[in-house]
Amino acid sequence: MSDEEDLNRLAIKAQLLTREGQVLQGQIDIVQATVTDLNATIDTLRNLKKAKENGIVPVGSGAYITCKEVDIESVLVSVGAGFIIKKNVGDAADMLEDRRKQAADSLERAQKALLSVNESLQEINAQASLMTARMDNVRPAKE
Repeated sequence: MSDEEDLNRLAIKAQLLTREGQVLQGQIDIVQATVTDLNATIDTLRNLKKAKENGIVPVGSGAYITCKEVDIESVLVSVGAGFIIKKNVGDAADMLEDRRKQAADSLERAQKALLSVNESLQEINAQASLMTARMDNVRPAKE
């Protein structure tokens, strides 16, 4: 196998790893946003007792409606597949804390995978640099 073929194989492998890294970075961004959202929600639930008699409810796209009474004892929580259940605030916060821990674990795994991809790319770049230097040394000089 020639050095040029080896170099082409390394280039293809580097492209695949780069794409894998981009996918992982996208996943990391999504999970980080999820963790941030869960942290804010958990904090809100833990401080719900401080709520006064009036509240606001998000209805989407930055729009809110006001409500005259805030139930500080229970909340409605999505449990997936379109199902929503009523839970007391403490249980809901605990449930969301479990979700946050799972998301944080997922984030850690994705970050480790991205680190591994980046290390592999560095190795490929080092190999390619050595091969290119070797190829430059063997080529006949131009007249």
